[in-house]
Amino acid sequence: MKALLIGPTALDYNGRPIKQRKLHLPGLTLPMLAAVTPPEVDIRLLSETVEDIPFDEHWDLVGVTGMGSGIVRAWQIADEFRKRGVTVVQGGIAASLAKSEWSLEHADALVIGEAEDVWPKLLEDFMGNRLQKIYRMEKRPAIDALPLPRYDLMNASKLGVWRPVQATRGCPFTCSYCSITSFFTQSYRKRPIDQVIRDVRAAKRSGSRYIAFIDDNIGVDFDYCAELWEALIPEKIIWMSQCSLHIAERPEMLELAHRSGCRLLSFGIETVNANSLETVDKVWNRPERYEEAIKAIRKYGIDVSTEMIIGLDGDDDSVFQKTYDFIMDNQITVPRIHIMTPIPGTPLYDELIEKGRMVSDDFGRFSGGQVVYKPLNFSPDELQKGYWRIYDKLFTLQSILQRVGRNRASLGLYMRAFIWGVNFHYRDHVQQRICPGIV
Repeated sequence: MKALLIGPTALDYNGRPIKQRKLHLPGLTLPMLAAVTPPEVDIRLLSETVEDIPFDEHWDLVGVTGMGSGIVRAWQIADEFRKRGVTVVQGGIAASLAKSEWSLEHADALVIGEAEDVWPKLLEDFMGNRLQKIYRMEKRPAIDALPLPRYDLMNASKLGVWRPVQATRGCPFTCSYCSITSFFTQSYRKRPIDQVIRDVRAAKRSGSRYIAFIDDNIGVDFDYCAELWEALIPEKIIWMSQCSLHIAERPEMLELAHRSGCRLLSFGIETVNANSLETVDKVWNRPERYEEAIKAIRKYGIDVSTEMIIGLDGDDDSVFQKTYDFIMDNQITVPRIHIMTPIPGTPLYDELIEKGRMVSDDFGRFSGGQVVYKPLNFSPDELQKGYWRIYDKLFTLQSILQRVGRNRASLGLYMRAFIWGVNFHYRDHVQQRICPGIV
């Protein structure tokens, strides 16, 4: 039996698949599914962002995943394979949260929820000619017994230097726009330290000591992090991840994180507008402390990347200049901005549907870079133009030099080069009207 697992690429502003030469931040979904695949199945992993899909090769079964607007590309890929008589299975966060019938119009079967326990059962059913339409996760997989990801099946020639490892799953916070909170139902699970170190060592053997912890919020449990980061020190890795700003209040944790190899943390600060944070249940972010928190983190040699949202219900047309000024004044070296995007399956989406404020059901536009709802305090066109205006200003050569050239974090030569490279990669995407960070 031959099976192909595909991570679809995202779609650009004109609905075209986005391609690039290297995959800089690979995910773990496909290597984890391969790890629970029986040995009698000949399985291949493919990332469409950097590889072409072999539609005309023989495949018994194709699986497609995807987040955000990637769900639309997954549907397109599924349709192409089904035209050729190939059985297609769809899964992933977007497909799990959306209405089942949307994906079942394009696929023969749908996996809802985390798939490590479901995938082997699905393969058994397929080989026994009894494939069901829906496979629903009955309980969350035991995170203390996950197999070693199949790093060996990732196409090393198409990867950058970063290798994915996971220490925790989910996030305990309740942000109403967040698909992660909805998918994991606000749960937060921690893997045993020895298994995380096992995966780190396997990732290193695959060719790099640069580790991207793909956790949604690695810094929630400080006791757990202290144990993990102590264990990482002998591994001599460089790592980055996502975290909440609470860590800025714990200097001992910042010092330990740096000693363990942490050089970059991404923070979802969302907005400098406190009123807007109230509308999405994130008042604990406290914008009045952003500047102090950023300085505290950089003091310990860790650089700061930010995720921000514009178009929240507390925003008005002043948000564009305020967002730009905040990023420039704080020399944010890796800034990412998204237009508020109500993802199907989140409380925010349900709220805007009920209020009649959604203006598009074209999920190819749900990329974080296009307006799909009616903002409260400006028109959709004003929001769209203002969004690209911020990005155009942030990624002029002068702005890049001002933000990156004055970076005070003690990063080392490679990390400085990496951050410069990210900025020019994002500059290219902004010029093409591709939302930075989408691939």
